[in-house]
Amino acid sequence: MTKDTYRRGVPADPREPKGDFVAVVERVRGEIAATGEDKVRIPDAYVSPLGPTERDAIMRLLRDGTYRRAAARIGEEDPDVADQ
Repeated sequence: MTKDTYRRGVPADPREPKGDFVAVVERVRGEIAATGEDKVRIPDAYVSPLGPTERDAIMRLLRDGTYRRAAARIGEEDPDVADQ
């Protein structure tokens, strides 16, 4: 920490973490890296299993309101799924 880190005993930047916290974070980061859990796998691009005919049919149901009406009806019949 620099000389200007504290003014009158108060951190100059309250968001600046204290030394103990920084040490703990660095220790945990090291442990995570040692296990290899810090390697994030980037997923492959999504490929729809549906063909163009199926996708068009689904889009028609969404555009004309059929899906919305069916979801509302199911929500009325089963309150447990009404907010899902």
